[in-house]
Amino acid sequence: MNCFEFRRLILASPREKTREQEEHMAQCVSCADLAREVENFESRIQEAALVSVPEALAERVLLRHQIRQPARYRVWALAASLVAALGVGIYFYPTSGGEEDRIHAATSLGTNHPAVKAIVHVLDDEPRMIGENRGIDPVAMRAAFTRLGLNMPAEGTRVLYFDKCPMTGGAGNHVVLQTPFGQVTLILIPDQPFSRVVVTHRQMTALAAPAQAGGYILVANSAQTVARLEKMLM
Repeated sequence: MNCFEFRRLILASPREKTREQEEHMAQCVSCADLAREVENFESRIQEAALVSVPEALAERVLLRHQIRQPARYRVWALAASLVAALGVGIYFYPTSGGEEDRIHAATSLGTNHPAVKAIVHVLDDEPRMIGENRGIDPVAMRAAFTRLGLNMPAEGTRVLYFDKCPMTGGAGNHVVLQTPFGQVTLILIPDQPFSRVVVTHRQMTALAAPAQAGGYILVANSAQTVARLEKMLM
């Protein structure tokens, strides 16, 4: 079993593992880390689903806003009460500057958005690319980071892959890093500044952001991991 097959199965059925998957985890550290992240994510979802909403919470929120707020604000009170009653959360991504970005679903951006395409590229193509790795040119990699005004993550980080990025037609670079907090992909694209956006798709998170002379896309298995690597790049 290769990494692509393992990722496809573990993301489809996080709680079920075949003998072949167990054997692959024993040999592949990055896939074992991914399996643990997916299991932890599933457990957190299950725990959150077990939290009961206090009785009549929606009615209390709505009544309080009707009493204290003018009529034009009552529609917002109604929306807030529905969110509380249904347990629907709006998630935000902490940035290196102390602000927060809203995390979008892929459906809101479309499949052609670079951040969404990057996630698909990482999940569907990256395992094969790493297996065909022809070696890493440290001089070229340093030049790619310098051109965009980014720091090269160094402490506790190992480069697994560096080459031209087929997703960009060779105009950018595809970098795969093994970091203390998991495997992370970084796509460097000179002369193409992005509007900053964070998106989740297929249980992965991607950040597209502008840089000094272009833009970059970070892809990892959680928003927390993306935030940590962004700090290292800055």
